[in-house]
Amino acid sequence: MNHSIKKMLRLIDPNLTILEITQEKINHQMTLVIKANLSPQPSPCKCCGANVIDDDGKFAVVKNGKKTVTVRLEAFNHLPMVMHLNKQRYVCKKCRHYWTAQSYFIRPHHAISEQVRFKMMDLLKEKVSLTFIAKQCQVSISTVIRVLRSFKPQLPKAKQLYLPKVLLVDEFRSHTSLEDKMSFICVDGETGKLLDVLPTRKLPYLKNYFQNAKNKEDVQFLVSDMNASYMQLIASHFPNAQLIIDRFHIVKHINQALNDCRVREMKGLIKEKKRSQAAKLKSNWRYILKKRANLDVTEYKSWRSFRQPKFPLLTEEMMVDRLLAFSPKLKLGYQYVHDLLEAFDNKDPDTFFEILKTLPDTLDEVLKEKLQNLINYEEGIRNALIYPYSNGKIEAKNTHIKTLKRVSYGFRSFVNMKLRLFLMNSLIESK
Repeated sequence: MNHSIKKMLRLIDPNLTILEITQEKINHQMTLVIKANLSPQPSPCKCCGANVIDDDGKFAVVKNGKKTVTVRLEAFNHLPMVMHLNKQRYVCKKCRHYWTAQSYFIRPHHAISEQVRFKMMDLLKEKVSLTFIAKQCQVSISTVIRVLRSFKPQLPKAKQLYLPKVLLVDEFRSHTSLEDKMSFICVDGETGKLLDVLPTRKLPYLKNYFQNAKNKEDVQFLVSDMNASYMQLIASHFPNAQLIIDRFHIVKHINQALNDCRVREMKGLIKEKKRSQAAKLKSNWRYILKKRANLDVTEYKSWRSFRQPKFPLLTEEMMVDRLLAFSPKLKLGYQYVHDLLEAFDNKDPDTFFEILKTLPDTLDEVLKEKLQNLINYEEGIRNALIYPYSNGKIEAKNTHIKTLKRVSYGFRSFVNMKLRLFLMNSLIESK
């Protein structure tokens, strides 16, 4: 019977003897209480090396009472479980050295079993809060944080960083206690493997960090958004790398410029007492930003802003033409912006930059300035249209970080967040 209970509890120590199992109320909660003895055979003294039986045939190492400890075990049938373990004490008669029997499932001077510690390690790899882990393991949050911090020595150091051929870089909001609220993340562009997470994205910190990397010359492509710091980083630390601007950020910049122009024209219409036209531009903004080639030209229907019988049935393309008729500046901007987007979709960098460099003076000044700002990133945009690399893999990591932050209600410690990220991505080995 004793052996069957040990198998059920996954305790295989042959020196462990189960005496009794009862149910008691501990901290206002019904708890399974196991009473057990741990009494292995005496072993030679580790202090003086005396054998259990000396040369005269007398016992040099003898039993010296028992020490009772309370061990937290993994919950069983949704009930917390503890063990009142009587550990055998020993004494060496020669050197008066005392010690206590130990077992594999509980570390010396600990009150939490290895089973519970392994469970905490597994849960730390999931997108759950520390409070949830503490509740599942029947321990305090401080204990969970202590287990998490035990992985800190395994964090990779900058000198150990091996840079890949394609390096993806980006930033994310970490809400740390540092001055810079934006943290830095870098990922292998070919495998999607997380390389490192840094507490700040400031250029002096990044330069000092990548200075210690051994193979900076092996980086051939650096993919980023339009952050100018990364362009300076290439010039100073990655002599063989080419800059690639992420395609999503290029399209977003162009669409945002057109959308801002629409908002300005709406405000102008409101000043001219044309609120009805401004309301139509506001409610149908998605169709203005929709790709021109994707507008439906076959289905005629009534629109919310152009209802029958006052207005005839219109296709999507006809409805957009009516909207653009409210503002000549918006109509001209719409034409050039969508010409740019079509050249970008066709991966035609020559046409793309020819349009940018020949924008007419009649175009809205702010819109023209924002669009021509892309000329400063000509090399990165041309590479984006030639090579297949993008920041998609790093944006996936950022989504995981946002999910973890949300379920954890934020992180006060950047180190704790970094450890969780490395555990989730299997970059730290849990032992």
